[in-house]
Amino acid sequence: MSKKTKYFSLILFPIALLLNFIASKVPNIVEKYYSQFIDKIIVQILSKVSGIFPFSLYEITMYIIVISIFLFLCCTLSTIFNKKKKLNIYLKNSILNILSIVSIVYFLFVVLWGINYNRIPLETTLINNYNLKNNTSIQSKQYSVKELTKLYKFLVIKANETRKLTLQDKNGIVKSNTDYNGVINRAQLGYDNILDILPGVSGSYSKPKYIISSNLMCYTGITGIYFPFTGEANVNIAIPDLYIPCTVEHEMAHQRGFASEDEANFIAYLTSIKHPNIDFNYSGYILALNYTASALSKVDYNAYVDISAGISDSVRRDLKNESEFWQKYEGKINEISNEFNNSYLKANGVTEGTQSYGKMVDLLLTYYELYPYN
Repeated sequence: MSKKTKYFSLILFPIALLLNFIASKVPNIVEKYYSQFIDKIIVQILSKVSGIFPFSLYEITMYIIVISIFLFLCCTLSTIFNKKKKLNIYLKNSILNILSIVSIVYFLFVVLWGINYNRIPLETTLINNYNLKNNTSIQSKQYSVKELTKLYKFLVIKANETRKLTLQDKNGIVKSNTDYNGVINRAQLGYDNILDILPGVSGSYSKPKYIISSNLMCYTGITGIYFPFTGEANVNIAIPDLYIPCTVEHEMAHQRGFASEDEANFIAYLTSIKHPNIDFNYSGYILALNYTASALSKVDYNAYVDISAGISDSVRRDLKNESEFWQKYEGKINEISNEFNNSYLKANGVTEGTQSYGKMVDLLLTYYELYPYN
């Protein structure tokens, strides 16, 4: 890339910021023309092309980035100690190269997927779809502690019921009906079963991919990641079987243009409980159970304790196993990863950062306001 081209590429960063700003002011247009049309086509094409490769292009890209950083540091040290080379010229060129790459990458991120952060809230879409289908005029509302308590009771019952039907290993810990490849291959069935509720999740995409170095990924606390540059949904397969189904569904939600974590979590829940297989059902109920338990404990701790007493021993074993699993990976890398994730969310307009995950419970309450508990 010539120096002139590099300088020109720097313009892409403010252009991307401007596009994002404009998009934030017109969510209806973003929803109709970008999320449900332009981006849908782009991602399906990207995912089909990347799907030709049996391995994760995201993972390969991460290896390349790590190697590139290492080589850059080596070149920098070499230049510092080599008096024949002019350090100021090298640093100037290096900074230009870095800024140019950052500008291009950010522009592509926004154009290929990032604008989805500005689409209509999923809660609004849920209600609008319901009203249109049933000729009603239900509107968004604030939910009481009583309604939250009812939701938690329901989730405890469903978690207990589905757990009785799942497979388990010799230690009494839940396991999936199939290995991780089987989970990935079956995941689409959940999306097929919610098209009447959320038609916007339709489309033909490549299957999610597993991360070969999943054990290393655990040190970051990341269970999965969507890579917008290739349209790939990537899954950490080293995590307990309990969470692999809902994690796969979560990353597939990102692939379908639902950028916010709380919305992807809700779609993961919905696709899991609507899935024909019990391992997905149980995974979805546990996902929602965790978020609802956290929300209820903050507003009515006594109710939380009383209802939690009804959680079965087998469910408790699974939750304990999951907790012990993540304790092995706690450390500085995990802290840095959480900080990065928090900053990333805020940079994309999610003002509460990781605290916005609480909106998952609002979506659950809205869903069961529209569709009665069963």
